[in-house]
Amino acid sequence: MTWQNDYSRDYEVENHMECQNRSDKYIWSPHDAYFYKGLSELIVDIDRLIYLSLEKIRKDFVFINLNTDSLTEFINRDNEWLSAVKGKQVVLIAARKSEALANYWYYNSNIRGVVYAGLSRDIRKELAYVINGRFLRKDIKKDKITDREMEIIRMTAQGMLPKSIARIENCSVKTVYTYRRNAEAKLYSKLYKLVQ
Repeated sequence: MTWQNDYSRDYEVENHMECQNRSDKYIWSPHDAYFYKGLSELIVDIDRLIYLSLEKIRKDFVFINLNTDSLTEFINRDNEWLSAVKGKQVVLIAARKSEALANYWYYNSNIRGVVYAGLSRDIRKELAYVINGRFLRKDIKKDKITDREMEIIRMTAQGMLPKSIARIENCSVKTVYTYRRNAEAKLYSKLYKLVQ
């Protein structure tokens, strides 16, 4: 995809992160037709709950679907997508298995907020809350991945084995497995299932 000139730099991203050079593509991934249509309609539906105009939301916001199908791309390319959305108001829509990763990116980058799709009884209010800028650190509902766990997750997503990871991280294989187990507990899934 080629991003608009108002982004920090133009570059191409493959697979789930593709987005055409059009201003109406403010939802990643546009390839997930159900998510794209559903979220678009939801944003229009909550118009009376939000302070900003729909046009401003389309122009200034990026909504990212962090589901298990797209997690590997977001993990492997987090520097790229975070650079691509610099200057935008990023809202992460997190499925249950991606909540801890969403919290990691919220704490470690300029993310406006996280909508926990699995926890919310009223996703409309939750989404309006984030769009209106009311989401704060106190609103984090789940654990977050630590920096060291994230490094292990990234290397696992690249197909590296624990022994190689231990060598690079200058730690024991047992330590790598401990970090993996901790990350898996926060992600409610085995890492190899999430990053395959």
